[in-house]
Amino acid sequence: MTMAINVDRQRWEESIALLIQKAQSHKDVYNTNINGFLVYIHPNVYSPKYFPESSWYARNLQKIVNGRSFLEVGVGSGIISMHVAKTGSTVYGVDVNPDAVDITRKNFEANSLEADVRLSDLYSSLDPETRVDFIFWNHPWQYSSAIVSELKSEKTFDEGYSALTRYIAEGHRYLNDGGAIMIGTSCYANLEAVDAIASKYGYQVLTEVQGIEKLEDGTEEVYYILRLKHI
Repeated sequence: MTMAINVDRQRWEESIALLIQKAQSHKDVYNTNINGFLVYIHPNVYSPKYFPESSWYARNLQKIVNGRSFLEVGVGSGIISMHVAKTGSTVYGVDVNPDAVDITRKNFEANSLEADVRLSDLYSSLDPETRVDFIFWNHPWQYSSAIVSELKSEKTFDEGYSALTRYIAEGHRYLNDGGAIMIGTSCYANLEAVDAIASKYGYQVLTEVQGIEKLEDGTEEVYYILRLKHI
């Protein structure tokens, strides 16, 4: 599925813990500029100001989707979906966090873009007739509770990948013919577990794009956009 990468997980967890603390130091909504978009960030939403993966996924998905319809699970601040909407795509977004839904709607309005953004536990609030060409989730990477306390939140931790399992098992219901389920993940995820879950539901995991970004202290994160292909 992916190239083998040597990683120093302890150093990474320490780096991430410090960045999470920094992000959580904000008490009110703040804003920043990311790739030309004005982005408001709620302190209770994973911050693209401090964590570079959202911007990386956004730039690459903009090219992949390129005007076709798109559903993002876990929209966060909306930065990924805004990049996709900029290409002319019809965009849907869902998130279990009401603060994420509110801030994403605010960001789409601030950038003169449109999307159907809903409070939803994965697909639960979608119109059952909804069909798109691409579904994407930058899923919570952490699989096991043997992690630093800062990573034990719904934004970063999915024990046993139970939510990812539902995402993969149910996604086909919302795809157009020829559509694709996509996953955003990293070298710090349990990639063997991702493979196993996909295989259980009849998919092969293909690496669409792979890249590297650095955190503030120079710690590297390797990112993957994965495509699930029916076996």
